[in-house]
Amino acid sequence: MQPTSPRPATADSVSPQDEPSTDSAPSSTPSSPPQRQGARTQRRPSRSLQALPAPNTSAHDVTVASHPMSRRNYRVATAAIQEFVDLVDLCVRVMIPGALVHARPRMGKTHAIEYICLHLARNRPDLLVLRLSCEHHRSAHEGPFFSALLAAVGVRDPQPVSNAQKRFVLMRRLHEQLLMRRGHVVVLLCDEAQRLSKHALEWLRDVHDQLAQQGYRMITFLVGQPQLLQHKAQYQLSGDEQIVARFMIEQLHFRGINDAADAATCLASYDLSRYPEDSGPTFVEFFFPVSWAAGLRLEQSAPALWNAFVQAHAAAQLHGPVEIQMDYFTRAVESVLTQGPKWDSLGLVLGAAHWDRAVRESGYIAAQQTVRANP
Repeated sequence: MQPTSPRPATADSVSPQDEPSTDSAPSSTPSSPPQRQGARTQRRPSRSLQALPAPNTSAHDVTVASHPMSRRNYRVATAAIQEFVDLVDLCVRVMIPGALVHARPRMGKTHAIEYICLHLARNRPDLLVLRLSCEHHRSAHEGPFFSALLAAVGVRDPQPVSNAQKRFVLMRRLHEQLLMRRGHVVVLLCDEAQRLSKHALEWLRDVHDQLAQQGYRMITFLVGQPQLLQHKAQYQLSGDEQIVARFMIEQLHFRGINDAADAATCLASYDLSRYPEDSGPTFVEFFFPVSWAAGLRLEQSAPALWNAFVQAHAAAQLHGPVEIQMDYFTRAVESVLTQGPKWDSLGLVLGAAHWDRAVRESGYIAAQQTVRANP
């Protein structure tokens, strides 16, 4: 799910008395925040941030309006995404046929799938990577399922009419694509996989088996909401071992931003990643060139940004632990960076006032109040 366009962060949205101060001296880098008991170890992702590049783009051609951040056309690595990448790499390396990845809505599952597609395209061009958006249907029908698979592999209009023809064309296209890559592995990423019925999984198992007969392997990742765990339990109770063993061997709980260490991992992406990748400035440097030269780094703001979310969560009297969905986290960062032309200065320090404002503009609180039923 590609994020929708953010509400522009403009100077008019803040009154003069609320305008964050920029005249204080730069602060030193804070020490790393302590890890929570049982928390994941903070890890720097293998590739921190991936922009979806325009062809033949040079640094001189990039404007604020055309920059990937302004268009929300980029993917930020998180600790959770790195865990997902590690799972994919493991399954590919030892040929585990399937894995289940579950998370609450808006945690960034689709964002993670897009990141992994870019990761595999750059690092494993021999793999045929397919992305299937699972649609909701009142009843399971073979035709629409195989039409979606055909679309995922690049066969659109006109498509075969009969189900038998669809199966035949699908296998032929998979064979052709694998030959082009000189590979033997298909990676299928199923988004919103909780919508897949038992029949759909059986049809997908047929595809696995037919590829295996030709000497190929398919590795399927079922990515969806927590209902996937209920489906797995039901298949285990009903004795449908063939489904569990094929698609649900490995299991990953995909999480949002859980603490300041997670926030620092994400913010460092904006400090490290360049656009264009080989010749351009970092994302922060592009929007804050003067402040960047003076030592501004977003990673230093991790405690302040995390505290801004925590305080907003408490002020709104939201129940449950604080877990920030990626959509709202990146909107908060974008709210600050898009103010670069106005705030950029030699003495800029991004403090609590900046990040409190950014959290308000992210829409996080309004979204939580809408979807949560407080007792």
